[in-house]
Amino acid sequence: MKRFLSLLVVSSYLMGANVSFDYDQWATDLQTLVELDQEANQASIKGSDINNNMVRDDIENYIKEKYMGDNFQTIIFLEAAKTMQKILLLPENTPKKVHIELDNRLLQIYTCRDYILYKDYKMDTNQELKEKAIFKSKILNTQERMQKYIEHKKLLPKKYTMPSDKILKMQQKACEKLFMKIRGVSEISTSALQ
Repeated sequence: MKRFLSLLVVSSYLMGANVSFDYDQWATDLQTLVELDQEANQASIKGSDINNNMVRDDIENYIKEKYMGDNFQTIIFLEAAKTMQKILLLPENTPKKVHIELDNRLLQIYTCRDYILYKDYKMDTNQELKEKAIFKSKILNTQERMQKYIEHKKLLPKKYTMPSDKILKMQQKACEKLFMKIRGVSEISTSALQ
């Protein structure tokens, strides 16, 4: 489609050699081609990722705007977006083990966020769950992306096995260290959460 439109624009100018060149029309046509290319790129599973950080540009902009001033949630959601993107871009013949590992990684990211945020019992848990749902809907915003994610979920075991207490404690400690490092605090308190 893009190649066809490019040829159409070029050939229309070449055929009209007797007519003076209309720079304004040329600029308008070029802008239209750029916009069509961007729309097609956004709609693909991969989407646009100008800085090659494995987070689609539209998602990265949403996260940075939504959580401006909250480095912890910005980093958590960027990591979640990166993991979701890896899941969506898995080739068809990817072993089930890789799907399970990535899904567990995503669960750990969300669990870390929830663990830190819910230490302050004043948090509106319904609102926080809604925020995660909105985030996920922005990532899975095309039929192709949603279908790919559903296919991924179908490959996962039907039963979830809870990690042992030892593993949960290790994950909590790692999460607390991450939070304290990002926020530059020595302990997690209600004031550090704000």
